[in-house]
Amino acid sequence: MKSNKDSFTIDEIIGRNLQNYRKLMGLERKEVAEAFHITDDALYRIEKGQNGLTSVYAYVLANTFHCDMNYIFGGTDIPDIVATDEKDISRVLRYCAELIEMRSNK
Repeated sequence: MKSNKDSFTIDEIIGRNLQNYRKLMGLERKEVAEAFHITDDALYRIEKGQNGLTSVYAYVLANTFHCDMNYIFGGTDIPDIVATDEKDISRVLRYCAELIEMRSNK
């Protein structure tokens, strides 16, 4: 099923947002895959939109990694992140700066 965002499928948008969130939070693919009880390759396929994000994985993301599911599902461009330490705060600021730069280059 295609969405209206740049002609990507819903699974591709969700996968891209998942990958962006994972990197923003400094999580390795292996770490998230272990929490999902799947292989790194299976998570790679989810991030590339080849496989969908199941409700079980969404639940794990929300509860284990405090992930903003509105961001993952494409409802917002900036994730709502609970910054608990300086490392989290610097990641969020760096991500916001990258978003601003990307939008100004369009």
